[in-house]
Amino acid sequence: MTNLKRILCLVCAFAMLLGCCASLADEAKLEPATLEWYVATDQLPDNAVVFDALNAYFGEKINAAINFHFIAPSEYSEKVSPILMSGQEVDIINANSGIGYVDYVKKDSFLPIEDLLAQYAPETVAMIPEGLWDAMKVDGHIYGIPSYKDSVQMYAVMINETMANDIGLELPATVKNYQEMVPIIREAFAKRNELHPEYKLSDTEYVPITRFFPDLDQWAQYETINGLAVVNVPGIEAYAGMGAGETVFNKFATQEYRDLCKTIADLVAEGVLHDNPWYWDPDRLYSDDPLAYLIGDVGSGYVTVAKHQYSQNWDTLMVPFADNIATTNYLQAAVNCVSITSKNPERAVMALELINTDPFVATTLRFGIEGTHWVQTEEENVISFAGTKNADSGSRGHYYWYGANFGALVYSKVPEGYPNNFVDLIKAANESAISETNLGFIFDPTNVTNEIAACSAVIDEFQTPLKWGWIAADEIDANIDDFLAKLNASGAEKIVAEAQAQLDTWRAANK
Repeated sequence: MTNLKRILCLVCAFAMLLGCCASLADEAKLEPATLEWYVATDQLPDNAVVFDALNAYFGEKINAAINFHFIAPSEYSEKVSPILMSGQEVDIINANSGIGYVDYVKKDSFLPIEDLLAQYAPETVAMIPEGLWDAMKVDGHIYGIPSYKDSVQMYAVMINETMANDIGLELPATVKNYQEMVPIIREAFAKRNELHPEYKLSDTEYVPITRFFPDLDQWAQYETINGLAVVNVPGIEAYAGMGAGETVFNKFATQEYRDLCKTIADLVAEGVLHDNPWYWDPDRLYSDDPLAYLIGDVGSGYVTVAKHQYSQNWDTLMVPFADNIATTNYLQAAVNCVSITSKNPERAVMALELINTDPFVATTLRFGIEGTHWVQTEEENVISFAGTKNADSGSRGHYYWYGANFGALVYSKVPEGYPNNFVDLIKAANESAISETNLGFIFDPTNVTNEIAACSAVIDEFQTPLKWGWIAADEIDANIDDFLAKLNASGAEKIVAEAQAQLDTWRAANK
C-alpha cells in the first residue's frame, strides 16, 4: 500500500469516527475563490457560455469559479513558462510535452499534493490505479494528477476498409508493430494500381498509398528513459541484444533504426510513399477518395474507432498493436498540477476532483451544454450533435474530444459512433498493458542538461531527412554513422551512462 493510500484510509476512518462524512457541497464555510487555470487547448466560439454554466456549478459545489486560460498548444510553452518562472499567481497548470512535469517539479513550480488529494479528492485517488500514482512520484512526492484515459501506450493502424475490400486485401486482426504493415501496404499499392489505373499520374509516378510515415517507437516499441536513452519492453524485446528493460541504450545506435530508415527510403523510391507528404496533394483532393490512401494514421489511445473517422466517403477499420505498454513517460504527457503560487490549493484540488469524477463537469468541458451543443441518445453514455451547434464538424461551438488536457475521460459521455461501453474498453486496455516496465522511474537530467540540449540539436539536424526518405537507401549507413559520431561528440554516451546509473539504483530499490 502506498503512502497516499494509507493517508486516504486514515482520513476516511477519522471522518467516520467523527460522523462528519460531509460532501464538497456542504462546504458552506468556504470563502468565494477564483482559480486561474492554464490549459493547452485552442479556443472555440462558445467557450464563454460553457464556462459560465460550469462556473455556476463550481460555485454551487465548492464556492469557486475558474478563470479558464486556453492557449494554443504551439504557443503553450512559450507563454506559460515565463508565467511560472515569474512567480505570478496561478492555481492549476496543465503539464504536457511543452511544460514537462518533472522539469517543472525540479524548478519548484508545482506544489506536492498527496495530502490534499487524500483529503479533497478521494474519488480521484480511488479511480487511478496505484501503479500510475507511483509513476507520478518525484523524490517521494506527488505533484500532479495524471489524466486517466488511455493511460498506457496503445497503438493502432487506421485502415481504409473501403479500399481494402475493393482490392481484396486481407488484413490481420492485430500486428506486432508497423514492420508487419510494410508487406501489406506494398501489396495494396500494387493491387490498387492494377485495378484502378486512374491513380497513375505519369509514366513513373502513382498516387502514394498513404501519407503516414512511422516513428521508431511504432516500428519497434521501446520504453523511453529520456530522449534518445531508452530500454526494451519486457516480453517484446524489439531491439536485439538490448536486454529486457534493464539496459539503457541509444535508440539511434541500433540496427532497428537503420532498418526503419532504409525501408522508408525504399518505399519512397518505389512511389509507395511520397517524400513530401504534407505538401503532396495540398488541396487534399485524395483525402476523401475512398480508393486513394490505405492508411490514415497510426493512432495512439484508441480502443475503438468511428466508422467515418477520417472521411464520410470511406469506412475506417482499426488494426491494433498486439501489446499495450505502461510507461512513466507516456503517463506524464497529460497531468494537471497545482502551482506553488496558488493561494487556494485546497480549492484547486476540490475543483480537480469535480473535473475528474463529476459526469456533468467532465461532459460539459468536452462537449458543451446539453440541448445547445449536444443531445442525449437512447444509449445512456452516448450523445449526438445532430441539430446542435456542434453538428458541423468544421465549425463547432464547443468540442474537445478526448479532452485529455482537462483530466480523466472515464466520467464523460462519448460521441455517437463510439460504443456505450467505451469507458469499460479504456479501463480494460489500461489493465491489460505490460506493466513489468520501469513504471515509476523518473530520470533526473541535472547532471547531463548540457549534453541533452546539444544532442537535441544534432537530432534536429539529422532526423528529418532520414525520417522522410530524402536520403537514398545505399547512403543511409554513412549518414547514420555521421549522425552517431556527432551525437557521441555531443555527449550521447554520457546521457546513456547517467541514465543507466540512475536506473540501476532505482531497480535495486524497487524491483
